[in-house]
Amino acid sequence: MSNQRLLALANLSMVVFLVLFCGSLGIAWLGERSLPVGATVFMHITLVLTAALFKIAYVVRLIAQDRMGQPLV
Repeated sequence: MSNQRLLALANLSMVVFLVLFCGSLGIAWLGERSLPVGATVFMHITLVLTAALFKIAYVVRLIAQDRMGQPLV
């Protein structure tokens, strides 16, 4: 996979995981009274997973930028 494509994929992944995180945050904290306990627990687990996947995507982005000689931001 080319470095340019890896960077684009990492950026897209970061956006997707951020949107999923925000959605599960809203459901877990704002909608917890209207959901069963199992669904609330699942949303809290989803928060942890999406945050971890966002961080992994960011590391992949840094790797792609490093390979391309771009400054790491």
